[in-house]
Amino acid sequence: MESQVKRPDSSSLADVAILTRAVENVFRKLIRLLIGKMSLKKLQEMIQVIFVEEAEASLKLEYPGKNVALSNLAVVTGIDTRTLVRIKASDEYQKPFHEEKRFLSAITPECSVLDVWESHSKYADPESGTPMALAIKGPEPSFESLIADSNSTRGVTVKSFLQRLQASKSVIVNKSENSVQLIDKRYTPFGSEDHTEQARVGMAAVGNLVDTITHNLSAPLTGDEAFYQRGCWTHRLDKNDRVRLRRMVKKFLLKADEKARQIIKPFEQAAASKDQLTAGVSLFYFEEESPR
Repeated sequence: MESQVKRPDSSSLADVAILTRAVENVFRKLIRLLIGKMSLKKLQEMIQVIFVEEAEASLKLEYPGKNVALSNLAVVTGIDTRTLVRIKASDEYQKPFHEEKRFLSAITPECSVLDVWESHSKYADPESGTPMALAIKGPEPSFESLIADSNSTRGVTVKSFLQRLQASKSVIVNKSENSVQLIDKRYTPFGSEDHTEQARVGMAAVGNLVDTITHNLSAPLTGDEAFYQRGCWTHRLDKNDRVRLRRMVKKFLLKADEKARQIIKPFEQAAASKDQLTAGVSLFYFEEESPR
């Protein structure tokens, strides 16, 4: 007997392809920013926990006043119930990642090395308690054993870690003694306070834009008014004109920014309260190279 189930054709997968392309594009650009600043392992850990948190929150809205069944959560997330139990029982669940020292101290392999070097008694000077200078290779305590103690990743080398930590100005190498010394236990993913602030403001704008998209997709179902969302760009800009365009757009956006602040200011309450929300507008210029 012939199956009555129809296989999806190219037209029925069009919406899925549009969503996939959009998500892939956003993730690719985000990951491009995160390379060297957050490991894939930590990004996966964060995404998995947040996905389950948001899925559970969404199901609670669908079934108010009821506990979310693991079976329903498994359907929405595509994760088996045993893994869901483990995630929900973890220390990170429903807690901000930026407040978890364990997560922050191991956000990259380099961070893990610095954290163990700075906190483990094995690598501390017995008299001062400060991180000792280490022989680059050899029996523990050495830089080689430090890498083994702080990272489970296979295939990494002493040389690769030295290069990364020297580039971040966390260590100095004494070539004559074949040793390495810790000079800065902090890991600064963006290199300076200015860069960190730019990243904070920029990522906040990205998050706000996602909120606008989410609202506008659900507005027809909820009867809410869609938020204003527009974009203006060209795919045919001569590279020789980019500097002139940047200057013209910057001048325009400065005026628009000033006007936006004038509009928003009268609406800002004098004191903060739990009944308030965040509202605003983001203005930015962008460029994207053609696909290679």
